[in-house]
Amino acid sequence: MNIYLVELIVFLLLALFVTIIFKVKKNHKLKLILFTLFIIFSVSISGTYLLEKPHVYIVSPEINLQINQYSEIKVPHTTYHMKDVTSSVKIIGTVDYNKVGTYKIEYEVPTIVGEYNVEQTINVVDSIKPTITLKGDKVYNLSYSAKYDELGFTVEDNSFEDLTQKVKISKEEITDTEYDIIYSVEDSSGNTAVERRKVLIVDDIAPVISINGSANMRILVNSTYTEKGATAIDEKDGDLSDKIEISGKVNTSKVGEYKIKYTVSDKSGNKAETTRKVVVYKESTNPSSSGTGVIYLTFDDGPSSSITPKILDILKEKNVKATFFVLNYNSSLEYLIKREYNEGHSIGIHGYSHVYSEIYKSDEAFMNNVTKLQKKIAATIGYSPTIIRFPGGSSNTVSKNYNKGIMSRLSKTVIDAGFRYYDWNVSSGDAGGAQTSAQVYNNVVNNLSKSRSNVVLMHDFGGNTKTLNALADIIDYGLENGYIFKPITKDTPMVTHHISN
Repeated sequence: MNIYLVELIVFLLLALFVTIIFKVKKNHKLKLILFTLFIIFSVSISGTYLLEKPHVYIVSPEINLQINQYSEIKVPHTTYHMKDVTSSVKIIGTVDYNKVGTYKIEYEVPTIVGEYNVEQTINVVDSIKPTITLKGDKVYNLSYSAKYDELGFTVEDNSFEDLTQKVKISKEEITDTEYDIIYSVEDSSGNTAVERRKVLIVDDIAPVISINGSANMRILVNSTYTEKGATAIDEKDGDLSDKIEISGKVNTSKVGEYKIKYTVSDKSGNKAETTRKVVVYKESTNPSSSGTGVIYLTFDDGPSSSITPKILDILKEKNVKATFFVLNYNSSLEYLIKREYNEGHSIGIHGYSHVYSEIYKSDEAFMNNVTKLQKKIAATIGYSPTIIRFPGGSSNTVSKNYNKGIMSRLSKTVIDAGFRYYDWNVSSGDAGGAQTSAQVYNNVVNNLSKSRSNVVLMHDFGGNTKTLNALADIIDYGLENGYIFKPITKDTPMVTHHISN
């Protein structure tokens, strides 16, 4: 019960007693006591009424509000002198709901003696963790031979704080073929978010099949086809050559085109296949006696231990004869000169030396350069070659630096000495501008002509893989387009350049 109400009741009772007592004429002392009490209670009631504080029913002295989630502050229920005065209460102070912090507001209640204020604490807090969203797949298949490239992510936080640069990325190994990329971030209120991307390492690369020998073969009808097989290498499983399945047959008794298929799969099921084309053909029975439509493949600057044997292998496989204009060679390379000769190729003289300043300083120096190598070749194979090719060709102009007019004289001198010299009318460019096997191939096939003898200049010096890699395709092009291949002999009509010195 309100104290003011209690005092009012006591005051009324005293007033009643005073009224009764004052009607009695005797006992003045009792009257004085009662009157005094009446006055005291009257003053007390008046003071209590005037000094009574409003009752502001605050549920909690502190309120926690989530950032960015605005909630209107409601005035608490308030009474004054036993009356509801909630509607007259004012709120003093403001709260920034978009910013974490502690704010103070007051509820102001009007009273008889002035304004009465009650303080309320409001805490704007951030208790919601950020959100990490991964770009790309959460479970990512990565080729075992590839490097993982971060797919990216975005971060959102209800405080609108940019947390992108605060994200920490770590790696957790699970197994040999699985690991997790862990993304973690903490906002300024200590809320932490963690996201994971699972990376599965997979084998998705097929083996590589390499055909032994030429992938495009031409063999004469009724000859023997020998399957040379292939090799297969897988980056993960290694050598799978023994797993290759070969299908297809070649009927060497019937002219036509045949295909041999090579197929292999690795342990992960990646499949590779390739095909060898074999053309069985019938050689022309009436080749041109004039030499038109003939290709003379010539190789300068050999022999070399790295290139010459492989060139001879291709020529043997294709059943094509060529001409080798050789330089001086040591005893370790004699077997290549013998092989060239024994396999039906022509051996020509390019010179004991290829140094222009030495061989073109005089007519005698050049002829000594030729005959010295001629004698060495004769000692090696028992045959003395009489076909030559001038270093730089008969049209070279560098010889002018050492002896003017020497090429005009030598072109006659060598013939008088029983030699025949051969320049070229098709250049592969393998010692000049051609940088790839494709360029070598195009330089040759684009300059062939059926209306003449085609003397093709190539080289078999060490490291000349561009010519080696183009040779089989050049031969196939010639055969498929009706050309025939021959080696140069002493009876071959000379193909020469215009002499410029």
